[in-house]
Amino acid sequence: MRFELTLLGTNSALPAFGRFPSSQVLNIQENHYLIDCGEGAQIRMGECGVRRHKIKQVFISHLHGDHIYGLIGFLSSLSLSDRTAPMDIFAPLGLEEIIQVLLKYTGGLSFALKFHTIDTEQHRLIFENASVEVYSLPLVHCVPTSGFLFKEKSRPRNMKPEKIEAYNIPFHYIPEIKAGADYESSDGQLISNEELTLPPPAPRSYAYCSDTAYQKSLVPLIQGVNLLYHESTFCEDRQGQAALTGHSTAHQAATIAKMAGAERLVLGHYSSRYHSLEPFLKEARAVFPNTELGLDGKVFEVPLEKKV
Repeated sequence: MRFELTLLGTNSALPAFGRFPSSQVLNIQENHYLIDCGEGAQIRMGECGVRRHKIKQVFISHLHGDHIYGLIGFLSSLSLSDRTAPMDIFAPLGLEEIIQVLLKYTGGLSFALKFHTIDTEQHRLIFENASVEVYSLPLVHCVPTSGFLFKEKSRPRNMKPEKIEAYNIPFHYIPEIKAGADYESSDGQLISNEELTLPPPAPRSYAYCSDTAYQKSLVPLIQGVNLLYHESTFCEDRQGQAALTGHSTAHQAATIAKMAGAERLVLGHYSSRYHSLEPFLKEARAVFPNTELGLDGKVFEVPLEKKV
């Protein structure tokens, strides 16, 4: 079952050097989530093979244009394709007003929009379904901003096929055993669940942290995350500008990843003043070696890892 991040845009503010503004799609067990939607997101979707109609939830971190200016076009394209399924949109206060004004003068949609306002000062569960829980992450920026933590739900334990045959276990008992129950055989023998099953793969997780100034308060909220996307608008030589504008450097992003015990760090949200991104990678890897550059069109997979 896939847990896969596709980057649609990795630049900040302006499209530059082949990099579009912020947008990405996260695929968790074939449930597709759009995270921010900057200008050009639809173009990248086509290039990356992302199927727009599969997206049912949109998560917007904040209301700066480079994170939302592609959204109305995306919604309009879905309407032109005669979509009828509703769309959930999670965002800070104000996005609903922006979208409704645009729709008032440009025409309605063929489907309903369900807006969910995020309290950007709280870390809390904002969405869940059968496969995932999504939590808000309070970020420090010049406007109300929230990151997102996606946590896969635990799966049931796995039956050992040979044990079903050995103990002649009826089919209708299997769901209960997979949920953790022991089994009493027809002759009264109690067989432990550990003998009958194997642990499921460990749940996977992804944290999206953009835009934000350097903040240690994030660390306990994303502790042990498998994949971390943390904005790195500037390199360390512009640390003062980063602090002034509510952004982070590559060094600071790597420091957060190290303190949080993340498995992998992906950099992004680069300032358009930088053509080459190699300085970002060098700076971050000096602190956190398992760092990769986020690039438009790049895909990051978090594989299933079986518990020992």
